[in-house]
This record gives sequence, C-alpha cells and structure tokens, in this order.
Amino acid sequence: MNPKDQRSRRLYSDILPCFARKQHRDSFMVFLDLMLDGSGRALPERATVKSPAAISRFLNHASWDTRKLCRMLREHALQALQSLYRQNPGHRPRLELLMDLTSLEKTGKFAALTDWVHTYNGVHGVHLVVLYLCCGPLRLPWAFQIWRGKGTPSPAQLALKLLRTMPAALLKAKRTPRLHADGGFESAEFIQGVLAKGLDIVIGVRCSRKLEDGRSVQEILTRGEMVKPRGLHQPMCLSWVWLYRNDEPEQRFVMSNLDLGGKYLARVGKRRWRIEAFFKTIKGRFGLERFAQHSKQGVLRWWCLSALAFLLCHLQDLALPVKSPGTWADWGDLARTVRFSFVPEIRRQALELELQALDAFQHALLVLET
Repeated sequence: MNPKDQRSRRLYSDILPCFARKQHRDSFMVFLDLMLDGSGRALPERATVKSPAAISRFLNHASWDTRKLCRMLREHALQALQSLYRQNPGHRPRLELLMDLTSLEKTGKFAALTDWVHTYNGVHGVHLVVLYLCCGPLRLPWAFQIWRGKGTPSPAQLALKLLRTMPAALLKAKRTPRLHADGGFESAEFIQGVLAKGLDIVIGVRCSRKLEDGRSVQEILTRGEMVKPRGLHQPMCLSWVWLYRNDEPEQRFVMSNLDLGGKYLARVGKRRWRIEAFFKTIKGRFGLERFAQHSKQGVLRWWCLSALAFLLCHLQDLALPVKSPGTWADWGDLARTVRFSFVPEIRRQALELELQALDAFQHALLVLET
C-alpha cells in the first residue's frame, strides 16, 4: 500500500487523543463534519447530531488542549517534509516560505476581541500574518500571528517572530530556503532579519521606494539591475511583472538578494501568489473567516480546526495520482472524500435524523388530508 494513503489517516488518529473526554471527542467529530462540508459555512447552528450550544461550549469553554493540537499539526507537516526529502536524496526540492497578511473582515461588535479587531488597508476585522510552506507538491500551513493594531509589533515584526518557529534543520538545508513576501514586508528590518537567518529572499517592493542614489524604484529601466535600496547594506536585484486584471495593466516590482536576472526573477516573484490560493481555499471551503465565537479561545480553536481540515484534505490529495503541474485540487471532492472516510457515523446519524423529520412531516401531512 502506498504510504501516502495513510498520511491523512495517521493525522486524524493522532489528533483524536487531544480530546481526552468522549464528550469532547464527539463534539470534535461533529464540528469536523461541518468543516468538511466544503461550503465554508461550518456554523454551529447547522449541526444536527449535537446541539449548537454543545458545539459552542466545545469551542469556547471545553478543557481540551489547543496547543497540543497545533503541535500535532506541525509535527505532521514536518514529517511530510522529511518524507519528501528522503524520496529525493539526490535533488531535494527547495523549501519556500511564503509570508503574507490576510484580513478576516468583520462587522458588528465583538466585546471579547476588542484588541484583535482593527482597520488595516481599509478592511475592518482581524488581521493574521501567516507563514505557509511550499516544497515540491507540499502545501503546508505552519503558523500565524495576530496583528493587534497601531503601537504594537508591525506585521513585518510578527513575520520575523514566525520565522523563529521554524526548526533550524529545515533552514540549513543544502538548497538554501527562499522566503517570499509582498510589499507590505519590505522594511529594512525585515529584509535584514531574513538574511541574518541565512535565507534568500524574494520580496515585493513599492514603486516609490527610494534608492541610495536618489532614484525611486519606478525609475529603473532595466530588468535585473542591481540596486541598493535606502536603509539596506545589501545590493538587491530588481525586476517587475505586469498584471492585466483590470482595464489598465498594473506594474508590480520585486527584488531579491540573489542576482537571478530580470526575466527569471519576475517568474520567481510570482510564486508568492500561491499563498493567495491557500487563503481563497481555507476561507471559501473551510470557513476560516466565518468565526463568530464570543471568546478568544473559541476563535483560536476555530482557526486551528480550519487548518486541520485543510491539511487533512491536502494529505489526501497527495495520495491521488500525480496531476499535471499547476493543477489546483478540487477541494470540494477532497473534503467529501475525507468526510466520508473519517466521520461516516456522523453523516449517518445526521441523515437518519433528517429521514425521521421527513417521515414525521409526511405523516402529519397525511393526517391533515384525511
């Protein structure tokens, strides 16, 4: 049997001991069933096997170990990376660390989340700085930090904090890992912090960023030119790409500490957008931004379980026949497969309750007609 077939099952089996009490384990299975619906609407009020109040207590008040669950997710992500390396001893794929900020828009009042909910780039809600790992076919959510508003650590500073969660052995691979980030992380402090860890960097840059010779980035006319941004002691290779999403083409600049050449750097710079596909999937399919809990613990648990649903489906996807490069998985089908594989009894109970309700309705209808 292909060992890849067992990855998602091992993860699921290792997660279950995080819930020592049967009551918590049952609630976890019901909530995971909601997550794996694949519609992104894992709302407690949609639960039928357990009451919405029970699901709310499970998220906000139950005494299960959230940190243990997060550690288990990282351990399995690390195991997947190590397994990939063992399968390719001669030519290991390069580990790429994708860093970005995503906003979970919220309206209304959240009394318990007052120091989490802020307006950033015109979006009111909670803002997460996320570290996402890509290596060969692997796509692994690793860690996140919450931006807590002005006067607190900036997203770039939080990103450096996230880097400290990476095992040293991964950062010292034979092929130097490469970090990708957008222009929101272009501060000199962040770039120097990344380089100090021995990583290469490919980062977006604002067109108005000043260089030491007085020019701005947008005045550079040659792709691949080595420039020295103001505040940095490191020469950087500069290039750009054109986006044609709107009526007018949009120019996006990217720079790196590596002299990759203009065309190749432009192509490498696009790899950062893989994290955007992750955000779209985990929000649209697994309800990352649908949290409506009244405690910080409930919100954190919601996010962790959303990441668990994504990782279970991704590990399941790796067991399928190899697809053509650049093909994004059908996450609806993957969620359905994992749902039917790991929580079939929850699906069966939910369907039995629905059939009972249907029978009761049909019986009442017959009584009214006679």
